[in-house]
Amino acid sequence: MYCNSVKDSDCRRDPIKRGPVCNGVKSINYTLTTKNPKTDSTTPFYVNATFDFDKEFIQTNHPYYYIALYGKATEYTQSKLSAAITGVNMTSKMGVVNSCINFDNKTNKCTDTYPINSVLIPNITFDTIYGVTICIVVDQENTTLPDILSPEFGTRPRAELLLIKSADFKKNYVGLILGIIGGVIVLILIVLFIAGYCYYKKQQNKNKMNKLKLEMYKKDSMGRYKDFPKLNDNWELERRNLILYDDEVLGSGSFGVVIKGRLIGKAVGSKNGQSIVGTNIMRADNCDVAVKMLPAYTDDISKSDFLREIALMKKIGYHERLVNMLACITDSEPYCLVIEYCSDGDMLQFLRKRCVYMLKLNTDGVDYTNPDCVDEFDSNLICTLKQLLMFAVQISYGLEYLSSKGFVHRDVACRNVLVQDGKYAKIGDFGLCRFVYAGDANYKSHGGKLPIKWMAIEAIKNYEFTMSSDIWSIGILFWELITLGGTPYPGIQHDEMLKFLESGGRMPKPDNCTDEFYEVMALCWNEQPKARPTFSTIRQKLASQLESMTEEYAYLQLNSSRDYYSFTTQSESLDESQ
Repeated sequence: MYCNSVKDSDCRRDPIKRGPVCNGVKSINYTLTTKNPKTDSTTPFYVNATFDFDKEFIQTNHPYYYIALYGKATEYTQSKLSAAITGVNMTSKMGVVNSCINFDNKTNKCTDTYPINSVLIPNITFDTIYGVTICIVVDQENTTLPDILSPEFGTRPRAELLLIKSADFKKNYVGLILGIIGGVIVLILIVLFIAGYCYYKKQQNKNKMNKLKLEMYKKDSMGRYKDFPKLNDNWELERRNLILYDDEVLGSGSFGVVIKGRLIGKAVGSKNGQSIVGTNIMRADNCDVAVKMLPAYTDDISKSDFLREIALMKKIGYHERLVNMLACITDSEPYCLVIEYCSDGDMLQFLRKRCVYMLKLNTDGVDYTNPDCVDEFDSNLICTLKQLLMFAVQISYGLEYLSSKGFVHRDVACRNVLVQDGKYAKIGDFGLCRFVYAGDANYKSHGGKLPIKWMAIEAIKNYEFTMSSDIWSIGILFWELITLGGTPYPGIQHDEMLKFLESGGRMPKPDNCTDEFYEVMALCWNEQPKARPTFSTIRQKLASQLESMTEEYAYLQLNSSRDYYSFTTQSESLDESQ
């Protein structure tokens, strides 16, 4: 007999233990635990499910904790929707998770004081339909869960839809990228604005300085350059009589550009030529010429300098060892200075081309000093000591003429010497050349770009240029000749030059240089300007060496390990004066 079957029995009845209640979820939200998950369909991730119940429902069913059953699902068809009312059709059970933080596996009970209304669901992938059923554990003695896969759809507990779309996260990722790009663009615009403002202020200051310098030049020109008369009738050329070959650029730089041209008709030259022979030679007609022009949008100071150079070349007159002026166009822009055309370009590139060729012959094992091997190389690309000494004599002769007329070149270097027919040297580029008064032994520069490694000590230190400073520079030019275009003072920076020279430092004798030739160089580099030889003395010494030269000094032997052969393709740049 059981206690429950006895009427009015006072024995204790067994309490009814309710199982989990799996309906009544008011809302459910899902969040990913990973900030930037991979948006493919195979990489699993965790989803945190947070849910709420009606207040009345919770008061009726006091929860100890919550259990979530989850698995893959499909959406109901129309007929099944009428049976299940809402939710999704759970097709497989993947797992069970609970909200309990402190769960005692021995007693199978949760010891949390308050239940947490969220669970962590693992192994979820993008774009896959899942179902989630939330159950309330109201009695920890009974945690038997309902059959969520029951074929009776009407008896199943409600399964909430869980679907994480990859497209939502791709949009966020793209938005992040767009945000970063936008931020970078804003930063760039700010930097450009600051740079533009700085450039604007710099240009303002530059324009003010240019105006000031122009006024100084105008005042200066009233005295210093009044000796240069404008002889338009003799030198001016009609523009129609000059053909320019724009595709044949002979040289370029901050001064402008030099292009090849063709003179149509005659360039009479100055009636005040220095000699009848010179005037006759300068009456060139129908010949190739070199034309120096200023770049577009040139400022007034550059135009003034260019016109000064033209006026100076008119004053210099003709000499066979100079690149002579033939004509000019200054009555309209662009201004043009028409000079003699030299077929082999500047001396620096002329020498370096032959240096590279001869070093290659050495590498290939070709003995260019052997007369029996003349068929194995181009003899026009082989330099001999006699040829270089001949160039030195010719350049000395040209500078001797310039100094006799009272001019200081200020930029004596191989880059400013042109070569005609492979054997004639002519001094050119008179952009820095200045006339020195008979009563004033020197010219003081106002700064600008100057060739530091070719300058004498007093020129670097005080910006003072004299005939003696040109003599120092020709010593550097001789060193360039014998090294076939080597870079002077290799390994020494421009800002170290003055200290090096004042301490007595000089370049040692290079390979292939005779003792007599180096002695001339050393005389040119005397610290005391008055102790340096004149151009006439230099020319006589070199001419004497040339006459006594024997064939044993004919060919140069190049050592590729020498640092002065490690030149660049461009000539040494001019440094800002300091």
